[in-house]
Amino acid sequence: MKMISIAHKKPECIGCMLCAEVAPGYFQMDENGEAQLINVIRRDKVFEYSEGFPEDQAALEEAEAGCPVNIIRQRASCSTD
Repeated sequence: MKMISIAHKKPECIGCMLCAEVAPGYFQMDENGEAQLINVIRRDKVFEYSEGFPEDQAALEEAEAGCPVNIIRQRASCSTD
């Protein structure tokens, strides 16, 4: 199955909650009022990364397109068996 790669630049989150509202299976609000990815599989200096299911692509696209500070990216990633 081809998974969707999700990247979120948490340090720049302004806490608008849109991503947590449209894709609650992937984003939640933390104790500081910032969105964070659920099930982070890796981090670097500014991004957190996770994977999503193809059937959730529309919600992930809505989260990406609606983010007012443009800190969410999603794309098709590797296949899993």
